[in-house]
Amino acid sequence: MTEPVSPLRLVAGICLGLLAVTGWGLFNVGTEIAQAQGFRPQDLTLLRYGVAALVLLPWFLWRGLRLDQRRLILMALLVGPAFSMSFNLGFRLAPLAHAVVIGPGTSVMVALLLVRLVDRQQISALRMVGLALLLAGLIVIGADRGGTAKASGLWAVAGDLCFVVSGALWGVFSWLLGRWRMPPVETTGGVALYAGLMFLPIYLLVWGLPDAPHLPWLQQAMVQGVIGGSGAPAAFAAAVVLLGTGRASIFNALVPPSAVLMAIPVAGLQPNGLQWLGVALATIGLITSMTLTTGRARGLPPAPHASR
Repeated sequence: MTEPVSPLRLVAGICLGLLAVTGWGLFNVGTEIAQAQGFRPQDLTLLRYGVAALVLLPWFLWRGLRLDQRRLILMALLVGPAFSMSFNLGFRLAPLAHAVVIGPGTSVMVALLLVRLVDRQQISALRMVGLALLLAGLIVIGADRGGTAKASGLWAVAGDLCFVVSGALWGVFSWLLGRWRMPPVETTGGVALYAGLMFLPIYLLVWGLPDAPHLPWLQQAMVQGVIGGSGAPAAFAAAVVLLGTGRASIFNALVPPSAVLMAIPVAGLQPNGLQWLGVALATIGLITSMTLTTGRARGLPPAPHASR
C-alpha cells in the first residue's frame, strides 16, 4: 500500500504537481509556436539543455557530483540531444495533439514493458485495461489526417514516429531512474549539463547561430530551458518527494489535456473532434494504467513530456 501523507504535504505536493503540469503544457504549446516562428529543431535542443544546464548548474555542483557520473552520461544519451531532436522534428511534421499523447503514451508503455520483462513484475488487469484504452487513443489520433496543414500524408506519419522514438527514449530513462533510485533534481541537472556539453560543439560546428531577432530567442530560452528543461521537472521531482512516485505519477496524465486546452488561447489551435476523442481515450488510459493500487518500491517510474 502507498504510505500515508500528512495534509500539509498532500496540499504542497498537489500544488507542485499542478505547477509541473502547467509548465509542461506551456512547454508543448511554446514548442509549437517556436516551429511557426522558424526555429529549427537544433535551436530548440540547444536552448532546452543549454539554458537548463545554466539554471541547474549550482544545484548540480552542490549535490550532483556525488552521483555515479557514468549513469548520468548514459541518461544524457537517452534523453539528451537525440530525444530533443526527434521530439522537435516531430513538431515540424505532426500536429500538437499528436505530440502530447503519442509521446507520453509511448513512454508509459515502454516503461511498463521493461518493468514486466526485466524486473519480472506482474501488471495488474486494471493497468492492462488502461494500456488498451491508451493504445486506442493513439490509434485514433494517428488515424487523423485532417484539420491542419501538418496532418496529412507521410509527413504526419513521420512526425508520429518521431514522437514514438522520443517517448521510447523517455520511457527507458524513466525506468532507469526508478531502477537506480536516482534523485530527480540532481539527475535533471546532470542530464542537462552533459547533454549541453555533448550538443554545443556539434551545434556550433554543423549549424551555427542563425541571424535572428533576439526577442524570440529570449522567449524560447524561457519556455525551453527555464520552464520545460528545469522548472517543470524540478517541480515534479519535489512532488515525487512529497507524495511518492505512485501518487505523483498521476500528474503525467494531465499533460495531454492541459497542452491541448492551452493551445486554444495561446496558439490559436483548435483540435477537431477526432483529436478530442483520441486525447480523451488516451488520457483515460494513462490515468488507469498509472493506478495507485501498488506501493512497490520499483513500480513504474513517472514519465513527464510531452515532457516531456
